[in-house]
Amino acid sequence: MSEMSTLPDANLLLDANINPSTLLATDYLNHFNEVLMLIEMLSAMPECAEDIVAWRPMGYADYFQQSTFKEKQLAISLYDSVPPAVRDQLESLVHEIDVKIEGLIERIVDLNGDLSNEFLDSVAFMASTEVRPLIDRVSALINDTANATDWMLAIDHPTAQDEVDRLFD
Repeated sequence: MSEMSTLPDANLLLDANINPSTLLATDYLNHFNEVLMLIEMLSAMPECAEDIVAWRPMGYADYFQQSTFKEKQLAISLYDSVPPAVRDQLESLVHEIDVKIEGLIERIVDLNGDLSNEFLDSVAFMASTEVRPLIDRVSALINDTANATDWMLAIDHPTAQDEVDRLFD
């Protein structure tokens, strides 16, 4: 691991919207939130399909490299100093999100342009119930509140299986 010799002052990091404990910036979540929002709106705005299909997974540093985030160079330079357990967890969750979003995109592509299909509602539901909770977990990890909010995430974002179970109660 190559660490910066000295980390910037915590106040500088806070001003840059980078968590001083995790050394991560929540701006990275925009990469996922934008495509998720488009998927959720697709049945009402089928013209979003092209942007959804164009989405590609992007690692933390790659995202900031192309972003307009004011402190992007700082965010990139700090990534190697992120505590290894936090970085490993982030990368694992991001991989899970990438796989789920790519699966949803594949389903949209399989519609062959027939976006009037009610199937889009189920894709949006899956996005909300399967991807959104993962994004929330990444947000909690970045903000160093993972242990404090895990129980709330389960309440706020039921999984698809929770919804099916609820139908049979």
